Amino acid sequence: MHDTASGPLALSPGWDRRNPWTLRFVDPELERAYEAAMAAPGTKRLRIAHLVGGGIWLVVGTLGPPLLSMPALPFYVAAVINVGWEMFVVPFLTRRPISLTRVWATASFTTTLSALCILFAFGTGETFVTVGAAALMTNAAFGIALVRPAGWVAATLGVMTLLLYSIVVLLFDMGGVAVFQALLLISLLSGATLGARYLEEAERNAFAQGFLVADLHRKIDRLFRQYLSPDVAQALVDDPSRANLGGEVADVSILFADLQGFTPFSERTPANEVVAMLNAAFGAAVPAVFAEGGTVVQFMGDALMAVFNAPIRQEDHALRACRAGLALQQLMAEIEGAADNPRFRVGINSGPALVGNIGSAELHNFLAIGDTTNLAARLQSFAPAGSVVMGQQTYDLVHDSVEVRQLGTPDLKGKSIPTEVYELIGLRQA
Repeated sequence: MHDTASGPLALSPGWDRRNPWTLRFVDPELERAYEAAMAAPGTKRLRIAHLVGGGIWLVVGTLGPPLLSMPALPFYVAAVINVGWEMFVVPFLTRRPISLTRVWATASFTTTLSALCILFAFGTGETFVTVGAAALMTNAAFGIALVRPAGWVAATLGVMTLLLYSIVVLLFDMGGVAVFQALLLISLLSGATLGARYLEEAERNAFAQGFLVADLHRKIDRLFRQYLSPDVAQALVDDPSRANLGGEVADVSILFADLQGFTPFSERTPANEVVAMLNAAFGAAVPAVFAEGGTVVQFMGDALMAVFNAPIRQEDHALRACRAGLALQQLMAEIEGAADNPRFRVGINSGPALVGNIGSAELHNFLAIGDTTNLAARLQSFAPAGSVVMGQQTYDLVHDSVEVRQLGTPDLKGKSIPTEVYELIGLRQA
């Protein structure tokens, strides 16, 4: 249901079901993902609660005794205990995000400790009914509102606070006022518990929706990148306006690769084996192009077309195309049974081309159009199987880095201006 070490899991019906009492996700992996995602904000809220709570106890310890005409010792003991725990121990324990379970456990412990300190300060005095109950209410609501624990944790804290209040009231028989304050305390704690539950439910709903959107994004992105070259896909994601029809003229290097002998091979071979061979051949060719930063813009039956220096600019685009051509042939030769299968012939040409989106508003492709592309296609048709040939313009850009064999100025179909053709033998050592 979410990203794991083995990859994203598929979402099935009811993937986000929750326990109606605790709101925990039924799927344990999704619950762990939620707790991991909420650890950092939960820890932050805990830190804030304890730092603010420590400050409040300092104020209470300073102003309480003179205002209430009480001995200062109980206040100072409570202040020292709470400030020491809440301002030093807890921040030390939470320097890094901790699990939600530990966040809630820590919040419950300190809220309980604060309640006991309130009883220690007011429980045996006449001020409990007027001050102690209000202090217990404030303490519980403060812990629940700031830490925002799970609803069942908030309910536990509320019950604990009510029990402590009831014990003191029963022990000291504090009369009708105490009963009225007990009703107020129950109302406040019930409201805080329900509020915590609704907040947790909203937080879990947001997490589930975000998770669903992320899963949908992963699926679309995966499909998007399966039908587009990575550079084209990323360029469209970064700037959606690039999907508009049209383009710009840029100097590029075009690589055509075609399987010589594919037609007779497909005539004598079952269709499933033909498809398997094509997938294996393109499985060797495409990574070779991608490794050099090229963009595969088109598959045409048993051929592919790739462009370098678009949409991402590359100063050494011609050399990249040459390296890709050599790597393509090497990877193709390593395929099992390659000797009996059609082999790629590769043509490379460099020069200006119109690069952009060609087609209709409903469906279009990223292409490179122009004489540079046409000549690359003709060079590929001229190339012997298993070889890489290039035109003069490409050679002019890479002559210091490659080893070649001159093939003269052959007649290329549809080309009226002759051009020197070179077979790429290898790369020169730097």
